[in-house]
Amino acid sequence: MSFGVPIACKKYNLEHNNNPIERYNGKTSDRIKNIRSGFGSFEGARCFMDLRRVIHNFINPNQQLKGKTPAEMAGINLNLGRNKLLKLARYLANEGTDD
Repeated sequence: MSFGVPIACKKYNLEHNNNPIERYNGKTSDRIKNIRSGFGSFEGARCFMDLRRVIHNFINPNQQLKGKTPAEMAGINLNLGRNKLLKLARYLANEGTDD
């Protein structure tokens, strides 16, 4: 899978680039700026990052993956439908019950 090579990578003959992780970090940084009071504890920050990871892997489709989520590309298809975040929350809430 190719993610493209920026000009600096071509100039210095670098094999890999870190564009995907820089984009992810930038999106996380932008989201944290909107949190007025910050995190009250380390646990709050950990929960925030866990939610970001879940949204990235199960909710948001990826253009490089042809509109699929990373979970779908890995063969994990939960059939969440249109409102993915709500359906995922319901799926997790019912996971421990015998329906």
